[in-house]
Parts: sequence; C-alpha cells; structure tokens
Amino acid sequence: MQQKQTYGNREDRAVFEALLKTGRNKEGARPRAYLSGIGGIGVSAIAHILLDAGWNVCGADVQASRVTQELGERGAKIYLGHSAESLKYDPVDVAIYSSAVRRDSQDILEILNRKIPLLHRAEALASILKQYRGICVSGMHGKTTVSSLLVCALNGLGAEPGYAVGGSCCQFDPHARISRTSSHWFVAEADESDGSLLDYFPEHAFILNIDRDHLDYYRSDERIGETFVRFAGQVQKQIFCCADNHWVMSLRTQHFADRGITYGFHPDSDYRAVLKEFPAQGGQLFEVFRHGKSLGDFKIRLMGEHNVCNAAAVIALLTELGYSARDIAGSIKDFTGARRRQELLFSNENYRIIDDYGHHPAEIRATIRAVKRQGGRLLVIFQPHRFSRTQMLLNEFSTCFEGVDQLFLTDVYAASENPIPGVSGECMAQAIRARGQQVEYLQRLEDVGKAVERISKPGDVILFLGAGDITHQAHQYADVLRKGKIVNE
Repeated sequence: MQQKQTYGNREDRAVFEALLKTGRNKEGARPRAYLSGIGGIGVSAIAHILLDAGWNVCGADVQASRVTQELGERGAKIYLGHSAESLKYDPVDVAIYSSAVRRDSQDILEILNRKIPLLHRAEALASILKQYRGICVSGMHGKTTVSSLLVCALNGLGAEPGYAVGGSCCQFDPHARISRTSSHWFVAEADESDGSLLDYFPEHAFILNIDRDHLDYYRSDERIGETFVRFAGQVQKQIFCCADNHWVMSLRTQHFADRGITYGFHPDSDYRAVLKEFPAQGGQLFEVFRHGKSLGDFKIRLMGEHNVCNAAAVIALLTELGYSARDIAGSIKDFTGARRRQELLFSNENYRIIDDYGHHPAEIRATIRAVKRQGGRLLVIFQPHRFSRTQMLLNEFSTCFEGVDQLFLTDVYAASENPIPGVSGECMAQAIRARGQQVEYLQRLEDVGKAVERISKPGDVILFLGAGDITHQAHQYADVLRKGKIVNE
C-alpha cells in the first residue's frame, strides 16, 4: 500500500490544534492559514471552517472558480498559481495542502524551507473534528449523499451541526461550517481514496459499502479490508453498517459485531427498509422496521433503491440518538440531494438532462437503474475518471452500462495522473463492444454536444456521468435547451 503524501508531523498538528483551541497566535492576533489547493472541495471546506472561526485565510490554486470566488467574497485572499511569492505577502501560522498538490509545487517548497507547520487536509479536518462530537461517513460510494442528508436532517431537527461535505448541496451553502448550537455535532466525510479515513477518531461512523476501488493506492483487496477494520477500531461508539454489502458484513462479523448496527433491505437488518411505492409526484415511499417493529413510513425525493438504503442509514443513526420516527420523517422528506448526484439540470415535455458524479461501475449501475425507472429512452455520456481506475476495473466497466439505449464515451479525465500506455476511453469502448453493446467513442470532449444533438429525440433522458469536467458539457447542453433550441423534432 502506498503511503499518503504527507509532509507534516505531530508537532505541526499540535500547533494547529492549539490555534483552534485559543483562537489566537503567539502575538495574540487572529491565526493566519495558507491553503494550497484552496479551490478543491476538501481544502475549501477547511477554509470555510477557519473563516467561521475568525481566522485570516489565504491560499492558492491553479485557476479561479466558483469556489474561490465564494471564499474571496468571505474575505479569503486567493492567489492563482502555486508560487513561492504568495507566501511573501502575508505572515502565516500554519499551512494546509491537498493531495492534488504536487510535491514540487513552489509554495510547498517555500513552506518547508521556512519551517511553517504543514498539515494534510485530512489531518486538519481530523483536528477540527476533535473539538466536537464527530460523525464520520465512510465507504466507496454515497458519502456525499448521506452526509448531506444527515446535515439537512439535523438542521431540521434543530441541532444545526458543523460539517464538511464533499460536494455542494442545494439546501445549504457553503459545503462546510462550524457548529451553530450546543449540540456540538460535526459531520464529516472520511475519504478512503488515500487512506485518510485513518486520521479520524469519531464518536459514531457509517460504513456504507466497501468495493474494489483506489487499487492504485491499496494494491490489494486485503489492504482495503484492513484499512476499514482499523478505522472501525478508532470509532468510539456505534458503527452503522450496510447489511446489503457482503464485504462490510464480513468485516463486521469478524471484528466489530458488538458495535455494528446494521441497516438496509436485508431481512436480518437491525433497521430494515421495505419499499412500498413510487408516488405519482416522484420520490420513493418506504417503511422501516427496527428489530422487526415498524417505525412507520418515510418518503424521500431521491430515486433509486440505493438512496432508500442511504436514507435508512440516516434514520438508524438518528433513531439511536433519540429522535422520534415522526420527527425524522419530517426532517428528510424534502431533501433534494447533493449537486451532481442525479441532479436534474433541465426538464420539459421533451427532454430531461441529468448530471451525475458516478465514476465507479457500481455507482453507474445504480444510477442507470434509478434513472431508467423514470421512463423514456436513455442516452448516457460517460467520461472515465483516472487512468488507473480505467485499467484496473476495465472488465467491470465493460458490463455496467446494460440497459442504456445509446452510449457515448469520452477520453479519460486524468485527475492529476500520468497517462498509462494503452489505457484510454477508446480501449473501454472496445471492451464494451466486445460484450455486444453499441458505443460511440468521442475523443474530443467538445464534440459531446453535437453528438448528443445529432441523436437525441423528444422523450429522451440524457444522463451525463463522471467525476471530471464532463459536468461542463451537461450544463452547456442544458443551456442550449433552456434557450429554446429544438432538437430533432
């Protein structure tokens, strides 16, 4: 297993935690933080939290974005480019960086040269979490949806927690803040992609699922399992485990059965969900049984059985915390989901445009199943994410698009990885064709709009899938339709 890219040490983290506790630096002034990769979803969350706490915040990223604009409007100083010059204008007490920032970035080298305390994003978030009653959401899929739903539910129940969510949500903004009440709850996603979940020691935690992913880091299934077992050992109280995931349940049985509360569709779940109907106005209605006794009906606006399971996870935790089923049902019924998670960008009598972050075969299958239930011909445009994932899961990708009426693939979104010879969107297209499914490969991302326009018909559902910049194509095509352009009448 590769080591997480890290530069700091325990002393650096102790400095940061002392600054968090006192709210003052050695000069008695507000602490000052520099964040490298401040435009990323994880580091920007730290920036929002520090701004809430009254810190002076500055940071750098390679380009401006909506995220950096929001931080700038809140008072953060943003530099474009990872230059050492950025650190010469403002005194800094501590620096925080993203895994996406290269080791040889000039700002990182300057921080190390000046011996400024330096923490990885996950270490900083873990230090923040120590100040509160932490709830961590872990698992390969669904973390952002469950975290967002839990935050919305706790808000609705009056707890108003602190949180750091790995995506934007339509019902709260920004995606991170400190707690606003004396409940002291803090909801955080525990990222498994680089082993960062081992930085956290929460009061409660979810293990939503475990799957074969991030094999560029873990190298083997055994290492994946070992990491989640270690994480479970760091949870102080209850661990909420999906009973429908065999890997999770196997680890629970062997290592933490006494603290592992189960939820899902499985008949032996501690909290069992049973689908009842799909209301005409949309969403899903289901009943939850706790140890065989009904808690009543619950409704969510999200589609897909996987989202019923996600909701059951939140219901289980909130019930264990003492909230009534009636109050819980009221707190989750209007949740509309996180952005880029089955996000409906456009809808009229002819077309529906959906943007989804799914980039793993399991996520893709679940999303396709959910969207197909809405009816209409399904067109999917998928952008593979990372060369390593494309290579290692090529066989799984070759079968995960079953049920799609028209499939387009773009080339791979690198996500800071170097290309791997022979690995591309075209090789994935060939693997899919070998399984008997038709697919059109689009080498240039800018050709997506014309390709979709050429083949789309009234009644189509057009689903843009991927964790990269395919989302821009989704929004552009939605804008075309929003402006009244008629496509293939």
